[in-house]
Amino acid sequence: MKSSIYVFNLCGLFFIAVGIFYGFFTDFTELVGFPALLLVGLMALMIGVYLWLTDRRVGRQPQDNDDAEISDADADYGMFSPWSWWPIVSAGAAAVAFYGIAMGWWIFPFGVVLGIVALVGLTYEHDRGDFAH
Repeated sequence: MKSSIYVFNLCGLFFIAVGIFYGFFTDFTELVGFPALLLVGLMALMIGVYLWLTDRRVGRQPQDNDDAEISDADADYGMFSPWSWWPIVSAGAAAVAFYGIAMGWWIFPFGVVLGIVALVGLTYEHDRGDFAH
């Protein structure tokens, strides 16, 4: 977590400095890039401060220890199916739906139907076949 704190705080300071320089070089007349760079810097600083406060409260994390094992982490990360094809179908459904929004609304329902099929398949993949519980 320490490295994440440094990365986010450094990025925040960098984007704020770049935003201020950008404002001076454009005489503060271009009002899209200057506020955008400042907001990106503030958001990065906000994440960095949150991580710093969390690190102070929680203490040393396994990811900060170079000799830590995967099993040293407290939380259960869940069960993942390395053989599953449903995430790829879900991504394809999202791609078709977004393509439909961009190119023609008549394509969008095909993406929605494919997304519903993918969601049902992803939800019930452990209830059927060889991998049923």
